[in-house]
Amino acid sequence: MKPEQQFIFAVIVSVISLLVSLIALGWNIYRDVMLKPRLKVRFSLSAIHHSTFPKPIITLLLKATNFGPGNIKCSMIQLKNAPLWRRLLRKTEHAFLMHDYENPLSGKLPTDLNVGGGLDLLIRYEKDCFLKNDFTHIGLSDSFDRIHWAPHKDIRKAKGKFVKDFGVTACGQQKPQGSEITHKCK
Repeated sequence: MKPEQQFIFAVIVSVISLLVSLIALGWNIYRDVMLKPRLKVRFSLSAIHHSTFPKPIITLLLKATNFGPGNIKCSMIQLKNAPLWRRLLRKTEHAFLMHDYENPLSGKLPTDLNVGGGLDLLIRYEKDCFLKNDFTHIGLSDSFDRIHWAPHKDIRKAKGKFVKDFGVTACGQQKPQGSEITHKCK
């Protein structure tokens, strides 16, 4: 190789190594400073079975799993009433929910979740639970001031079962015997 070719080859290798190091630096800054932990939240109607129970205990379960990349602190259960018309008019309603602190099987809030860690919160399933109201979303707030919502289909399924079990519509009105719900709540 001629000295001129060696010089060009050295410059090309140097530029490539500079680009690789800049990409690595950018990724490390993004990962450590910008990227926040992700929390996956699910909501369901569940049954607790045990040989000492005469019949299974039916309860609402709010389940959260930390998908990383770091630890996260879950602080509160959030509720939101946000059908399409409320979102368009920016009139969503928010509330928070106190879960069953007395239940020894339920997790406690606030709690720190390590990467891969989970939290199971049990909420009483009774005629006067929050499902009789018009809430469309349930989720958990974290230490970064974000709210991680459960999928909308989860709360729809639980509300459907609530109406079947207690005969109360989602807005607290009695369901007529033997009829399907055809009205919308105000």
